[in-house]
Amino acid sequence: MFPRKLWSAFCIFNLFILVVTGCSTGASNEASVEPLTVYEPKQEVDLITKIRNTRDTSKKLSELYEEMTLIDIHNHGADSPSAVYEFTQNGVDRIVLFGSVSEPSAKISDILTWDHYRRDPTQVYPSFAGFPIYEEEEGLSIVKEKLEQGYLNIGEVVAASTYSPVVSQVEWKAQHPNDGNLPQIYDLAAKYHVPVLLHIDPTSGTPIDQLEKALKEHPDTTIIFGHVNAYNTLENIKYLLDRYPNLYMDFFAGFTVYNSDSNYSLKDFIPLLEQYPDRFMLSTDTGYGLMPGQATDALYETIDLLSPETAQKVAFLNYERMIELQQPTDTQIAKIKELTSQLGNTQTYTLNKRMANTLIFDLERQVKKLK
Repeated sequence: MFPRKLWSAFCIFNLFILVVTGCSTGASNEASVEPLTVYEPKQEVDLITKIRNTRDTSKKLSELYEEMTLIDIHNHGADSPSAVYEFTQNGVDRIVLFGSVSEPSAKISDILTWDHYRRDPTQVYPSFAGFPIYEEEEGLSIVKEKLEQGYLNIGEVVAASTYSPVVSQVEWKAQHPNDGNLPQIYDLAAKYHVPVLLHIDPTSGTPIDQLEKALKEHPDTTIIFGHVNAYNTLENIKYLLDRYPNLYMDFFAGFTVYNSDSNYSLKDFIPLLEQYPDRFMLSTDTGYGLMPGQATDALYETIDLLSPETAQKVAFLNYERMIELQQPTDTQIAKIKELTSQLGNTQTYTLNKRMANTLIFDLERQVKKLK
């Protein structure tokens, strides 16, 4: 009896070794990749509660909440060589990074974004916006190539702009959120489980009618309404949230707190965030129209007014979930196999798309050392 149990244990142990290393008689002679389909978020409700219960009133909010995870989901800083250093100060842990949007120069920004990501993969989520929406073959091929490469977000895409002094002038802007190649791009986003960040102005009329059409026709696509609280009404936002579960809101807190054009106070928005805690995320929009530091300060002012449960969702969980549930692409898997073959590695990896990127960067460094 004992030898049989011992043998069973031995077989189980060897099965474990086979799964982890792929090194066993009959095992594959190349590495393999299994998709990681489970997201287990870090819970920070207790941390937030502790911060509030032991509040030191002499400290800034950014200092009080320094240990809390915070993601800025809308940052145009890619063209700055020091973007990650500049925009992850004052407690911001990760940034969704891109640069120029919906114009030819955005192609360069997208490359710079990837360079930042390669250097700081724990602090950057790479996004891209350098593709034309009226040239079907070129535009869609760029989008697919970037998604296959490992970019984790699409946008900011100018899906409509009449009043913005900046993006109303860009060459590749759409007339409305269902224009040009956008429907096919939404389909690609759904296939790769990647969110699409849209700039939409005005926030009423035809652009919103077409946004609703896109949301209905692409129910599996996650669309993020960029800086939704800018030049918009609470009623409009609630109307969309009530009807479209695939629509999420980028809350540019700095606009509401510090821009004199805002018709609302931050406290006006808090009940809406509490009513829809799974649908809002925070951003700085790189501090557009604000004084230095105000955009980040406003993130913490928002967090401080929310319940601990809602605060952690809005600060990081809602967006992090979108990233962690993305699966490795065929291009990533092929790259991992190519690199591991050069290293003689036949391990089995269980990864999501983000983790696959990090692994590729590490394997590339190892291969480079061999040369």
